[in-house]
Amino acid sequence: CTLIGFKPALDAYRVRSGAEQEDHQTFSPLMEMTVCKIIETVFEAVPSSVVQIYALLSAKEKSLDAVISILVSAATIAF
Repeated sequence: CTLIGFKPALDAYRVRSGAEQEDHQTFSPLMEMTVCKIIETVFEAVPSSVVQIYALLSAKEKSLDAVISILVSAATIAF
């Protein structure tokens, strides 16, 4: 599920359906989803936003599309 990008949907389904933590699982479904979201934010969303801001600041001409892209990235990080 992780390799095809289905894990967030599966985690959300497990949390929404009230799935219980099984004996072989280290975390509850809610904790697993929370940890995965934190890892995704720290190691993917924030660095990509930093690269976007760097590209915008180093560009000779500032594009409205680039600014909107950065704002959308910031909104998704905050969400």
